[in-house]
Amino acid sequence: MYESLIALEHDLDRHLGHPRAAPQDCRAIPAAAARWSAAVWAAAAAEGPIALDRAQVARGLDIARRPIFICGAHRSGTTLVRDLLDDHPALTVLPSEGTFLTSSRGWLRRHRQGRRLELLGCEWLRRLANPIHQAPYWVLGRASREHCPYVRFARCLMAWWPVARRHLGITACSWPLAAVALAYEQCGRGVNTASSVRHWAEKSPTNERFLAQLHAEFPHGRIIHVIRHPLAVLASREQEMRNAGATRLPLRRIARDLERSYRIAASHGRGASDRYLLVRYEELVGNPREAVARLASFLDIEPLPLLLEPTVAGLPAPCNSSFRQDATPGRIEPQAPPPSPPGRPARERLSALLGDAAARLGYELEPAPAWRRRIVRMAARLGLS
Repeated sequence: MYESLIALEHDLDRHLGHPRAAPQDCRAIPAAAARWSAAVWAAAAAEGPIALDRAQVARGLDIARRPIFICGAHRSGTTLVRDLLDDHPALTVLPSEGTFLTSSRGWLRRHRQGRRLELLGCEWLRRLANPIHQAPYWVLGRASREHCPYVRFARCLMAWWPVARRHLGITACSWPLAAVALAYEQCGRGVNTASSVRHWAEKSPTNERFLAQLHAEFPHGRIIHVIRHPLAVLASREQEMRNAGATRLPLRRIARDLERSYRIAASHGRGASDRYLLVRYEELVGNPREAVARLASFLDIEPLPLLLEPTVAGLPAPCNSSFRQDATPGRIEPQAPPPSPPGRPARERLSALLGDAAARLGYELEPAPAWRRRIVRMAARLGLS
């Protein structure tokens, strides 16, 4: 029944193990993924949406109204937080970044209403096959002649899409992401009255910029904001750049994102809140038991031992350190020093651009002379650095 999908799946799979081996691989992966996802969607459309009864809809909407948004500047540790929450029975955690407010909403608006379900559905099919651009791949499993879990996911999304739009769309612009989360849960454990799931969770770096909107759209939602020392973020971004074969570090953009994230953290992370939790990456890897206990208490979930085992869709997650290639998947690694720390010019520019934002959170940077801070900030405003 699904022989043609299996052939396309094999074609995509043979590229995934070496996504950056050569420039032609970088072009081949999106093309193979697009062919596969389009074929999966067509097969799902031919079969039609799954049937949802009244009890399933009521249960799903209860979960949909209780999201957990994990945010913070890029390379601050948001992935590790998501991976620690991944396998908890009270949560359904999307295995790939949500990125709805930061990117998906914009490109969906450029297409007519009738095309948006298919576009977002195919995008998420590709993310479920290759959620984090490294193993584990195919988080729903592999297709057989009789069953394709990705066709099942697409049919679940087709069913939950109109439900989420009708009941959440009036107040929440990110209702499509809630539909994705319900479809992901439906094609796994199932959305029913016997389910122990109480929240869905997603992580999107820089989503803290939409804090007020997220609070307003989801009054029962929770936000976990992750921060990290700026020099550690810079070193991780440099390593990421080297891995991707890039040559120019976007230091000004990194500093801008960090400054904004720190400013929000300083204003919202002072007192206790039942809707916002500030998490420091250093505490998460330095004293994980205590940090995980705080997470469980904030989310009102049982502090199970599995919260100390990072996973992606229940599979051991890659190492949380950019500088450890030999680490065992599924473990929290302590913060490792970079093999080549950021140079002095980069450190001085970062210090000048961040101003006092990092210091307000206890992150010390080497001071730059006042004249140099003025020059760097002026150059940044003029787009010269």
